[in-house]
Amino acid sequence: MKLTGYTHHHKRMPFSGEGAPLSKKPQPARTPAANLRTLLIILIIAVVGTGTAVGINQLNETEKSTAPAPTQAPSPSQTEPPVVCRAEGEFVAGFMSPQTDDQQTQSILEAMNTDAVTFGGRIVPIDSAEEYPAEVVEAIGQRDAYEYTVAMNWDGINLTEQDQIIQAGDTSYGIIDAGDNGVVITESQDGADHFHSLTRTATQHNTQAFIGLPVPQMRDSGETWLPDNSYADVVDGFTKKFVTAYHQRGADGFYLAMEMPLTPEDHWNPVTDYYSRQTQLINDITPGATVLISPYLEGRTDRQVISPETAARGYQKLLGLGNGTRILVSPQDGVGVGTTALAADESEAHSVTVEDYFTALHEVDPERLYVTIEAMTPGGGSPDTREPTTRDRVEEQLDATEPYVQGAIGFQWAEPNSMLHIDHIGAGACAAGPGHLE
Repeated sequence: MKLTGYTHHHKRMPFSGEGAPLSKKPQPARTPAANLRTLLIILIIAVVGTGTAVGINQLNETEKSTAPAPTQAPSPSQTEPPVVCRAEGEFVAGFMSPQTDDQQTQSILEAMNTDAVTFGGRIVPIDSAEEYPAEVVEAIGQRDAYEYTVAMNWDGINLTEQDQIIQAGDTSYGIIDAGDNGVVITESQDGADHFHSLTRTATQHNTQAFIGLPVPQMRDSGETWLPDNSYADVVDGFTKKFVTAYHQRGADGFYLAMEMPLTPEDHWNPVTDYYSRQTQLINDITPGATVLISPYLEGRTDRQVISPETAARGYQKLLGLGNGTRILVSPQDGVGVGTTALAADESEAHSVTVEDYFTALHEVDPERLYVTIEAMTPGGGSPDTREPTTRDRVEEQLDATEPYVQGAIGFQWAEPNSMLHIDHIGAGACAAGPGHLE
């Protein structure tokens, strides 16, 4: 397959002026040794707890002794940190990238022990259809061709007469009529379909699955942080069939996988117009469905700060785009990328705290407010070099937002699946369990 990929949070950038993005200042990266030392300290505390001093003394005595210590199988308490659940601020969902293998997808769901939210694929223009097999090129004909970038099959889905499925070797190609003289090409090798794998396994695991909707490419010139809506009719035409397919396959809701700052400014109307079109399409197919949006915040003093009042108006604007669906808004807390700070951080680089933002948002509508916890730390100056966080830091983020939100959604920037590499966060101990994102 030529393109397989999701749109991720790490594609977004803060805004300044009339929406123009500014690159984030590089943050000092912690060394691998420092990370390892931190993780070891956390592990020692978690494993041994109040008996740490006793354990160290025993280890020293063993080292001094010349007689070999008796061989003994370690007990679970010696090899694994104790399971400790927090009382408030539990994770209700996690962003994750499902696999095409059901067993792998299920293992991720079991480890998360939350509902699942997927990122979205892109619909992108195809420069040359000649890269496809001859029978696919013939089926495209004179129509404008686009490609959907995540593996997808149409097994069991009723398509229109204008749609075609072509098998070439081990790859199934969908030539999906999207109106406006456009077709969207989907590919599935050996039956691969990431989102269908999730809906299948989520049903078996009693976990809710929120599927990321397709998004257009971003503009390639000018305001490159805004979507290219020149082929919006094609995106919408494909979305109708996409939503129909995954609704039939058991999706519990959808995620609008295009990002914007939490502001009501007209500059971002190309994004909110996309949101409004998508919710109308969703409601036509599955009335009252749950739709999730996850905007970002900017509280740094050297950027164009989003004030709490502006964020509140932006939240109100997003809530008004439902068209019959139930909009849930889960702002990214910004701590993991350094765009915000907690009040306890006493950061001089930030003029607005996370608590300031969520206090203002809670006053607008507490019932549809969640928080996306960024489970990473700034480092290296680029999305690909975010560094791991610690359980203690994530607990601080949860504590800061818990009084204001209905629940937290986990997002780990550095890995394709959320919350899996932080001791006992997302591994069942500090997750609410499936069925709680509502």
